[in-house]
Amino acid sequence: MRKPPLRRKPSIFLLLFIAFCFLFQTLNLSAKETKTKEESIKCFIERINSLISLFNGEASTFCLEIKAQFKSPTAVLEPRVNSSSEVNHQASLTIFRNDIQEWGMVLQSSWRHAGIYRTATYTSLILPDSGIRFIGYGKVANQKDSLDTIDFAHRFITPETSAYGFFSVLRSKSFSPALKFLLLPYLKAIPPDTETSDEYLYQAGKNLRITVSKEDPLKLKIYTSESFQKKNFFSFFEITCETGKNGKIPVGWFTSSTVSKEVSRDDLEKMIFRGLKRILSVKMPAEYGLVKPQKIENGELVRHEGQTLVLLSGNPEQIGTAHGLLLAPWNRLLVDSTIYLIGLVETISKGKWFLDQLEEAWARLSPYIPSEQHREMAAIASACPEISLREVRLSNIFPEYFHCSGFALFGRATKDGLLYHGRILDYMTEIGLQKCAVNFIIVPDKKWAFFSPGFAGIVGSVGGMNEKKLSIGEMGGRGRYDWDGVPMATLVRQALEECESIGQLKSLWQNNPRTCEYFYVFADGKVPDALGVWATSAKLEFLQPGESHFFLGPGIDDVIVMSAGNRLKRLRERVTGGYGTFTATSSLKLMDRPVSMQSNLHNSLYIPKLGLAYVAIAGDFEPAAQQKYVKYNLDELLLNFKKNGQALEKK
Repeated sequence: MRKPPLRRKPSIFLLLFIAFCFLFQTLNLSAKETKTKEESIKCFIERINSLISLFNGEASTFCLEIKAQFKSPTAVLEPRVNSSSEVNHQASLTIFRNDIQEWGMVLQSSWRHAGIYRTATYTSLILPDSGIRFIGYGKVANQKDSLDTIDFAHRFITPETSAYGFFSVLRSKSFSPALKFLLLPYLKAIPPDTETSDEYLYQAGKNLRITVSKEDPLKLKIYTSESFQKKNFFSFFEITCETGKNGKIPVGWFTSSTVSKEVSRDDLEKMIFRGLKRILSVKMPAEYGLVKPQKIENGELVRHEGQTLVLLSGNPEQIGTAHGLLLAPWNRLLVDSTIYLIGLVETISKGKWFLDQLEEAWARLSPYIPSEQHREMAAIASACPEISLREVRLSNIFPEYFHCSGFALFGRATKDGLLYHGRILDYMTEIGLQKCAVNFIIVPDKKWAFFSPGFAGIVGSVGGMNEKKLSIGEMGGRGRYDWDGVPMATLVRQALEECESIGQLKSLWQNNPRTCEYFYVFADGKVPDALGVWATSAKLEFLQPGESHFFLGPGIDDVIVMSAGNRLKRLRERVTGGYGTFTATSSLKLMDRPVSMQSNLHNSLYIPKLGLAYVAIAGDFEPAAQQKYVKYNLDELLLNFKKNGQALEKK
């Protein structure tokens, strides 16, 4: 019988041959992948360098187009936002330069269309939606805030924005090595879907995905994650550019028929430059210009549990000078927000020159402002070389635009019978006012000392509590432009430093001409008692606790509530639901969302009998109601202020 053939084991040489083939293929693929990755990284650096050359002034002529998709509140810079819902916007921005003296940009968006064109002899802001262009002629006096291309990027991107660090690296001669060693380790090259793809794809951390063109040296796309979008709004943008050409320049924008209005070229360029610069620092904030704790004559600045507290005393010149010196960096930011950022948005949105409106408001309101407050504003301007007296004045009438909510609970409504006065300021977080928020304790000569949550550079008050156990808050209504009277913030400041009873508060409102519609809550912790007020330029009504009102609803015993719409309904539900049980802790919860709005700038709770106040201030991207409340004891702070050697002369 024939034996079956023996099964030979694979030769060791065959195994080695197979392993060698596999290793060769692996090494070949690895080498191919390495080469592809190296080409990818090289391409990325070249594309970034090409774009950076535009900002370093290496390209004398170019046309840069940026297409973007971003999210924003339902209206751009809407002062009062009631929900966190956002709307997707599409926009394109074309920036071109013909020579060192001539450049422009065109914004086309789902919000508005606008164009800027600058030459050696004039600057224009073109608003086709409104059929108007604002144009300024002549030489620009202030080069620092001008739209001159010389050193523009260096003046525009400053330490006020988190973009500054990256921009500093871009301007460096060692940018390419810095990019290679600082960014590339975090940049992951992603293989393309097909070998014929004309793009390189990269992942930068968890938030960014970047593509660059293999062929076009000036084309780049960036996609962002949802977490990045929530904070920075952008979901996508694409950059393309041509150098030495102007074929993409939308010439029709600058030759279309529009009505021309001549304005100051200095004002026009400053509004555009500082308005856009402030938007950048609001959307990409940095911890720049943080005012430092210090003690000076008639003033002291301290950090109190993360908030800024400023104590001022003396005559108007002394108070204003100390205010200006202690808060100099923030005074300028406040001006940029309230005059130039708002001015730019309002001008583009409505086609009316915003600075004219502010000048008109000042002309009508200023005769009713006490001389002491005029002197205080002049002293602030003198102590701050970066801002002018005109800017201080115009920013100080901005509170005429405020809108808020509030309540007062006492007697049977509270657990301990104490009076709790809550005040919600719902306004303008979109322009970064929270970055200039300051809690003031002011001790004017021969007047009452008071505590007031406010803002750097603002002399008036939008609410507060004084040493005579009075507190006051306001809610804005209708009637903007009805300005022939005492400004609201001026009147509230007078009330805090002059009054010691609700009767005196009533007399102050009755004996002074008023402006726009406002609702107020007056409270006296000594009695305790509270009063609601409806005030316009023509009418004045006082609402007793428990009294019904057509606007505010049925009365609630020992309660005053001030709000509107669904916020009023929710506030009333909370008050009636907890009636008789309210303490400081539960009173704070009355101001939670949605009684406060998404644009909630600051909240405060006053317990005037005890001289206590609790204040919460909005974060960069979150309303005040979601922040920590910080406690202040007015009586103790005044005593410490006096012990530290400040002048606290009694009335």
